[in-house]
Amino acid sequence: MNSLRQNPLPVAETAWREIDLSAIASNCRAIRAAVGQGTKIFACLKQDAYGCGAGKVATLLSEAGVDAFGVVSIADALAVRKAAPGKPILMYPGIGPNAVDLVRDLDLTISISGEDDLAGWLATGASLKVFVKVDLGFWRAGVAPASLRRLLDLCASQGNVAVGGLYAHLSEFGDAGSPASAQVARLTPLLEELKTERRLPETIMVSSSESLLHHPEFDMGAVDPGALLFGLTRSSAGRRVLPTRPALLAIKARIVALKTGHDSMGTPPDLPGFHPDMRLAVLGIGWGHGVPRHLRSSASVLVRGRRASIVPPIHLEHLRIDVTDIPEAVLGDEAVLLGSSGAARITLPDLAKAWNTDETGVACALRESLRRVGVAQQFKPNQKEGE
Repeated sequence: MNSLRQNPLPVAETAWREIDLSAIASNCRAIRAAVGQGTKIFACLKQDAYGCGAGKVATLLSEAGVDAFGVVSIADALAVRKAAPGKPILMYPGIGPNAVDLVRDLDLTISISGEDDLAGWLATGASLKVFVKVDLGFWRAGVAPASLRRLLDLCASQGNVAVGGLYAHLSEFGDAGSPASAQVARLTPLLEELKTERRLPETIMVSSSESLLHHPEFDMGAVDPGALLFGLTRSSAGRRVLPTRPALLAIKARIVALKTGHDSMGTPPDLPGFHPDMRLAVLGIGWGHGVPRHLRSSASVLVRGRRASIVPPIHLEHLRIDVTDIPEAVLGDEAVLLGSSGAARITLPDLAKAWNTDETGVACALRESLRRVGVAQQFKPNQKEGE
């Protein structure tokens, strides 16, 4: 179920997504070239590697030379450990001491965000590899800068706790309380003090996808890109311009039913845009596959190179489209929600707008029931993302 299946295309499937693994490898190479060999790359594979399959992607990136992985769930940790037996895996905040046996068996590094957090793990009596997380203004997990030294002191006082790193995630979007530079400035004096005292952990990391693009000075000892690896960053430009491209190439479904309304069917339901002569096609995809239940009125798909409007509401396993103006459409035809059909194309930004989200929101909303198929993209070396 979780594996990424290669060509041929799934002729028996009613819906699937197409993933270009070569894009992920290419994006990783671009990140490595940008940060250099002296900065570690912790590949962030949360949400099943942004919908691309954590195990398959971990194998690819391990071969590409990433230094470590970051995950949130035990399911992703299991998949990554199986795929990359020798690589460090950092567990972001999310698991608790009740998972201590898996932490030991999978050789995971846990995140510690405060004294209560540490006390819970110490109660297990296990030997622990930890990274201390600092909250510099995200108001999420992490110890406040004012309490960092005390937490490090408590860790150092325990013979069974090895602190391998210190990290933070920056708030860099419209809801940020302060700019990224001000957030990092809260940490810098503490790092200088720890360095002077020779107590600085080996790995210091504050830069993820957006920071990589906008703040090269924040690379420090390590970076943990996630969305950037999959070509899903919000920013189109930054101080760094990296030649990334999306790994999610297409979302497709087949026409499983065709019909024109008839009086014998009774009064039609409340279908926006319905008219008596409307020819409807039913696609084998719905909100059970990750399509939002509420779309913008402009939402459409491509059939035989032409646009067909989506006719709400969206159902668990089906959605309707208006193919009145595409009389050649037949059962089994592909309908493209994302990707190309003939000369027409629906891009990832187009789809994100229609789905009332962003590119990452599209990729991470897709469900296990939407099968993954590996495909190769024909990509020109100088082609810009989105062209």
